[in-house]
Amino acid sequence: MQISQLRAFCAVAQTGSITTAARVLNKVPSSITVRIRQLEEDLGRELFLRENKRMSLSPAGRQLLDHAQQILDLTDGTRALMRDEETSGPLLVGALDVVLVDYMPHLIGMMRQRHRGINLTVRHQASEDLVAHVADGSLDIALTEGPISSKALRSKVAFVDEMLLVTELSHRDVHQPADLECGELYGFRHDCSFRFRMDRWLSAGDRLDMPVIEIESYHTMLACVSAGMGAAWMLRSILKTLPGHHQVKAHSLGEHGRTEIHFVWRDGHLSRNAKLLMESAMTV
Repeated sequence: MQISQLRAFCAVAQTGSITTAARVLNKVPSSITVRIRQLEEDLGRELFLRENKRMSLSPAGRQLLDHAQQILDLTDGTRALMRDEETSGPLLVGALDVVLVDYMPHLIGMMRQRHRGINLTVRHQASEDLVAHVADGSLDIALTEGPISSKALRSKVAFVDEMLLVTELSHRDVHQPADLECGELYGFRHDCSFRFRMDRWLSAGDRLDMPVIEIESYHTMLACVSAGMGAAWMLRSILKTLPGHHQVKAHSLGEHGRTEIHFVWRDGHLSRNAKLLMESAMTV
């Protein structure tokens, strides 16, 4: 029993004619006749009562019709799902906290406007975890610092930001780590790519003696900087959202501060919903 046979059977049952069914399915009548005969032989039952050129369902045919239609509906639905034709279903996105603050709200709003059927879930994780969970399939797509060096993953720039060094207002201009006059730096966890970059910057300037205090709250970082206790690395998009950002001094780090946030996905596994997310990002 084949899907093409069931499709021919249902078409004839609904139209009552081989010729009309062939026209509906864009087949020649002889092809429909062969499939009906093969199905009857396979099932060992006569499915139609043939009266002149008119065909009506036999008792066995009536018994088969509902079941055959369910099979066709399930088959067509499965094909649509595998082709990602439906703009519905789940989409699990991972993102850095810096993405959640300024960029993600606009992106979510755009997705809600255009694709209401998509069930969007966003998780906040550190950069190392995001990459690992995209690689193992736990996330459909992620927004993290890039580019990503992995044969199993692909990435595309979502937006470009700038990492700034933030000090108290009276601090002299900082161009390199040697210019720092504070006693400590405030940064992120060791598994965060921004922390890696801050450590490399300090190392390149021979300032590994500078204590780095891990603080999870940007508001707390800024409060400590405003009080003259130290300095912090912070994205420009984050700084502008914080109360009191006018009470500190922001220093550009040039190319050291350039920050690319990338969409990251598994090679060969970019779903239709993830593509729609990336398309929506082009208008944010």
